[in-house]
Amino acid sequence: MGSRGVAKWRWLVVVLAWTWSASARTLCPPRCVCDDAMRAATCANAALEIVPIQLNPEATHINLTHNAIDNLLYAFTFYTQLAILDISYNKVQDLGSKNFENNMEMTTLNISHNALKKLDQDTFVGLTRLIDLDLSSNQITDIHMHTFKDLTLLERLDLSHNKLVSFDSGTFEPLSSLKVLSLKNNSILDIPTANIMYLIHLEYLDLSDNLVQKIEKHGIPHLREMKHLDMNNNLIDTINHLGVYNLPSLRHLDFSDNNLTSIPTSALSKLSNLSHLYLSGNFFQNISSLSFQSLFHLKHLHISRLYELDRIDSRAFVDNINLQKIWMNENVKVREVPPRLFHGNPKLTHIYMKNNALETLEAAHFPIDTLQELEISGNPFVCNCSLLWLWKLGRDCEVSARKSDNSSTVLKIDYEIVKCVAPANLNGVLFVQIPESEFGCSSGWVVVAVVVLTVSIVISVVGGVLYFLGPLKKCKGDKSKQVMTSVMLNGDVSKLGNGLGYTSRREQENKRDVDRYLMIGSSVTNTFHSLNPSWHSVDKNPYYQEDSEEHIYQQFAYETIPHHRTPEKPHIVYV
Repeated sequence: MGSRGVAKWRWLVVVLAWTWSASARTLCPPRCVCDDAMRAATCANAALEIVPIQLNPEATHINLTHNAIDNLLYAFTFYTQLAILDISYNKVQDLGSKNFENNMEMTTLNISHNALKKLDQDTFVGLTRLIDLDLSSNQITDIHMHTFKDLTLLERLDLSHNKLVSFDSGTFEPLSSLKVLSLKNNSILDIPTANIMYLIHLEYLDLSDNLVQKIEKHGIPHLREMKHLDMNNNLIDTINHLGVYNLPSLRHLDFSDNNLTSIPTSALSKLSNLSHLYLSGNFFQNISSLSFQSLFHLKHLHISRLYELDRIDSRAFVDNINLQKIWMNENVKVREVPPRLFHGNPKLTHIYMKNNALETLEAAHFPIDTLQELEISGNPFVCNCSLLWLWKLGRDCEVSARKSDNSSTVLKIDYEIVKCVAPANLNGVLFVQIPESEFGCSSGWVVVAVVVLTVSIVISVVGGVLYFLGPLKKCKGDKSKQVMTSVMLNGDVSKLGNGLGYTSRREQENKRDVDRYLMIGSSVTNTFHSLNPSWHSVDKNPYYQEDSEEHIYQQFAYETIPHHRTPEKPHIVYV
């Protein structure tokens, strides 16, 4: 009997079995559970080697998971009402051609965890209403470019954990309704941009655990509905500044565990609606100012396991005004936190900084008033006076937690498992076991420092004042001399007020004295000989008093008379 005869007999057996099962619907194979009312049959873990043909032909849900089935030939031809089929965890190596041609009502097909190696051109012919297709955890290396030609309504496709390297151009073109695509854990070398561009409604793309080395310009094409992009655990070392451009709906982006040496600020800044960002496990050496520029909607940031990171700029997160949670664990070279690092993040509630190299912390580092959870264990803390604030805060939070009915409003600190490394007498001692006195806080050195600082400031101020006043006095003296000389020679009394800087209450008195001096000087010769101090004028000035001190200008005039000449009396002429 030839192979054609065997096929005919097999087909006859199938038809007879279907006819028999239709007349005896209550009959159910051993180890199976059948529910005719629900039109469902479950044969999970039933040690089956072939698909049972005696199930209810009107069944809509058949579960054959965890069996030893290796062949699907003509298995589902007469289950025309089937909507959900699960044949995962079997030994199927080939889906054949047109095996699902009569299953036009099927919406969900799970063939994961089998031994499939390829998908032929007509594998899914007839599944025009299929919405969910799971082909994960097989050994698929090749997909025909027309495999998905009938799956125009498909929304979820899982090809993860296979051995795919690349795709023929146009393979995904029929999948115009696809929303979720997982290509995780394959051997893909480049982002399949030419295929992804057809998935205009794609929302979720998982390319993690592959061998992608770079993201070229428009590597992720313009997909307006894309919300989730996962590229973790690849070999990415370069991201073009337009590599993930024009993804206005993107909320979740994962570039963790790649080979990036600097934060791709330029590329990230284009993702203005991003809320969750994962960059852990890369090789950043520093996080510079505005590393996350324009990410105003960022809520969760993961920057842990950055084993080369040793510096964080205090302005690194200033643009992230909606940041709520940040993970900074296992950054083993980070020894300090810059002051006020998180004070530009008013909504920050959770900070995780475990297993770093921090030796101390300051209260100014954190927005204590808004925090709900702070994890800092695993750091080599030096338990001295600088950590007393943390010790007190931990105790206060513990007391508040016992008193409060709503623990979610109380700050949680993992200080119960925080250990000290130094000083030597506290090495390995739990934070909570240390009495307050052991922190060695003393105000003496603070007082001395304040006094020294105050004295230094006073000396600096006084020195500065004296330094600037010296030239000022000299300048004023020179100006006074110039003004007086002008008065003596030209009789310009108007300059005296500004030139000598006398106070206003003496201004009139000085003016009268000068007038008197000029009046006397006008009746004598142009020499100073007539200024005899022993001479008294007949017409005395009513403002002049003999016992008063000589006027400064007269004094000046006397001092200028040469010693070898004798003053002469004025020559009086009567008119």
